[in-house]
Amino acid sequence: MYKVMFTVPFLIGFGFIPVVAFAEENINLPVIRINSETSKNKTYQSSALTGFNHSLLDLPFNQSHVSKTQIQNQNIVRIQDALTSTSGVFYQDSYGGGFWDNYSFRGFSTDPNMGTNSLRNGLSAVSGIHTPRDMVNIESIDFLKGPMAAMYGQGAIGGVMNITTKKPSWETAHEISISASSYEQYRTSLDTTGALTDQIAYRLGLAYENNQSFRNKVDHENYFIAPQFSFKLSPATQLDVDTEFSAYQGVFDRGIPLINGQFANIKNFYNDPRDGNMQVKDRFFQLRLEHEFNPNWKSTTALSYDRGVRGGTSTEVSSFSNPTNQLNRFRRYRHFATENTLFQSMIKGKFDIGHISHELLGNIELSDYQIHQFQQRNAVGTNSPISFDTPSYDQPILQLARTTKQTKEHQKNIALNVQDQIFLNAAWNLLFGVRIDQMQQSITDFKTGISAQKDYKPISPRVGINYKFNDQLAFYANWGKAFEMNTGLNKDNQLYAPERTKSIEFGGKYQFLPMSWLSLIYFDMKKEHLLTEGISDNYVDSGQVRSHGIEFTLAHQFTDAWSILLNYTLTNASIIESEIEAKGARLKNIPKHNANLTTQYQFNAFGHPANLHLNVNHYGQRSANYIDNGTTLPAFTVINVGGQIALTSQLKAQLNISNLFDKTYYVSSYTNYWVQPGEPLKATFTLNYQF
Repeated sequence: MYKVMFTVPFLIGFGFIPVVAFAEENINLPVIRINSETSKNKTYQSSALTGFNHSLLDLPFNQSHVSKTQIQNQNIVRIQDALTSTSGVFYQDSYGGGFWDNYSFRGFSTDPNMGTNSLRNGLSAVSGIHTPRDMVNIESIDFLKGPMAAMYGQGAIGGVMNITTKKPSWETAHEISISASSYEQYRTSLDTTGALTDQIAYRLGLAYENNQSFRNKVDHENYFIAPQFSFKLSPATQLDVDTEFSAYQGVFDRGIPLINGQFANIKNFYNDPRDGNMQVKDRFFQLRLEHEFNPNWKSTTALSYDRGVRGGTSTEVSSFSNPTNQLNRFRRYRHFATENTLFQSMIKGKFDIGHISHELLGNIELSDYQIHQFQQRNAVGTNSPISFDTPSYDQPILQLARTTKQTKEHQKNIALNVQDQIFLNAAWNLLFGVRIDQMQQSITDFKTGISAQKDYKPISPRVGINYKFNDQLAFYANWGKAFEMNTGLNKDNQLYAPERTKSIEFGGKYQFLPMSWLSLIYFDMKKEHLLTEGISDNYVDSGQVRSHGIEFTLAHQFTDAWSILLNYTLTNASIIESEIEAKGARLKNIPKHNANLTTQYQFNAFGHPANLHLNVNHYGQRSANYIDNGTTLPAFTVINVGGQIALTSQLKAQLNISNLFDKTYYVSSYTNYWVQPGEPLKATFTLNYQF
């Protein structure tokens, strides 16, 4: 039986005070500015890290910020495109060529079947299946580093991504964007906002893509719609209705094989086009109530619901046969569905005790998460071989003869999070936080008739200390623990043990000019029970793993027109202890060395405002297999350039060229049979019209 830890009066007092407050008459409170902190979230300020807006010099953490300007100038339409300007965040396998967003923080990735979760406007993530995030309604992205991730629920302790969405505005604005790229890739989007009445505003984001590929037989189509409404219930209270509907469909593409050190032709397709499209659908709803009691105390209460479905059939490479030079393939059908309901209520405020200032945050969450998984495969012993050199698709289609997975999993959780950042004086501040979860996990395997259930009561503490030497230089340290649920049953038909992580971090930050920044960070993390899924549909418990390294960032504004951002990350991510791998084995897709450089220059071209930008992205060698078998993805360096010019006050033209020197490179892999090659030279022309 699921036990409730917190009393009803506590929930009412903590979560529903705002409802009572705005219902009273003759209340006279200051005008609320719901998005004021978000609007001030510049490159060197953050509210998502602790819940309060501060300069990074005042926080015992760090972050990478991708601004609205970067998103526009670099033509970022997917989350993975934003990784070219961040440190410590790495590409991971994108599930068949782009059916989800998947990346790792500082060497640790998340659920191999669900992709990576993200925060939304500083609120906890809604777990489950999601389509790749479209950028039409995203204002900016923050990659929050370190154990503050525990503040927002279970997750990778290396960090977490926070997405700040565009909000409804009472000022009318519309923007239409149309773009066309090489390989017959087309995209159009609409972003429109304005007032319906003095109390109601709307925003609508629409996007549609129809894309071919440099890969033979591969294409995809994407629909996205995001209607939002804001209601001013009182001068101090606002209710937001936030929704998203998205559908992504296309050819499931495992990429190319790496055999005996030789990569296949990057254009070759080794699945079977007769399988049809894989489809992903995602529906998200959120009611969010924000109330300002006074300038020092605010509350946010949100109720979110998300349902995601992914399904389709694919024929995939499983092994290699000598001397026939053929690849053996299997065929499987998947239908995965997730459903998540999340209630959260946060209150935060500032107060002083003597000369000591406190910033207190309290948050309660109740969640209900269901996972349905159904999978079929061809009969044991049957095979669909395909040539490594010249693949053809005339083999008999393998019949789906057996069910390999049919489960329903249920996770319930109640959590309390409390955090206090204590400013002892102008130089020193301390941060103490703890998150207490009470979780119940149950699963039924309909194929075997086996059921299992277990309760967990993890405690996730975090501590940080920050020393501000002067107005330009600060040093900090933090430590924390985190907890993340694993899904499925192990070989003993028991629930997998959850992942548990410990992290420690030291760093220094130097702001030598108002928009110029230097930071150097050392991190060290250990994780137990990191799972990955192999070709056989069974999870592999990697045992105990460690990731440690350094992050260096230099951002400098040379002039009002010219800026530069340089990142370098050294990451050692490997096995410490495992039943299946040797000590020191590498974690897949984690480069030891990673660096990127972004620079942009604004100027006047024949009386028209214009800008140019350059991005250089380097990835070192990486393990190519989920169990390190010695195969390696080679290092690569890719250069992207672009420019934009305002033809009129309303119309802008933009040209972006990615992989300028047409380098052949490999982005990520799941096994050495499933390697995703990067795009060759590509040009994208975009017109943006604002009215």
